[in-house]
Amino acid sequence: MEARYFYFTVHSASDLKDVRLLGEMKVYAKVTIAGKSKYTSADLVNKTNPVWNTTFCFIVPEVDIIRGEFPAKIELFCQRSRSHDKYVGELDLILRPFYIGECTFPVHRNDSNQSKRFGTLKFSHELGDEVLVVVSNSSSSTEDSNA
Repeated sequence: MEARYFYFTVHSASDLKDVRLLGEMKVYAKVTIAGKSKYTSADLVNKTNPVWNTTFCFIVPEVDIIRGEFPAKIELFCQRSRSHDKYVGELDLILRPFYIGECTFPVHRNDSNQSKRFGTLKFSHELGDEVLVVVSNSSSSTEDSNA
């Protein structure tokens, strides 16, 4: 399968809703592109204005690149030590691979009014080199035990 490297950088978020009742916000991002998810480390210092500047490399099928758009999802979570991490917000995006530059979009919560903003997220992306991905269909042959 023909594909391309796709570099996605999560820069920062600002003015996020503080979802903690006690303690400080330690926010990390989960980026999902082409069915694969990758995580930033939690920003332990900047609370509701986290800074990551983390670049991920994804492999995106060439057919999606040629079509000129593909979906991406960025979810933000607050890391907690004594229970499950807490959902902060998300972005559902349609990325245009040939766009160059930094983007800033509003963060929304899937459990509230979609028109309400819960901060902003800044990111950028860059299309990389072509790569040939070998897809193996490993099928095991079974023998009839009654033979």
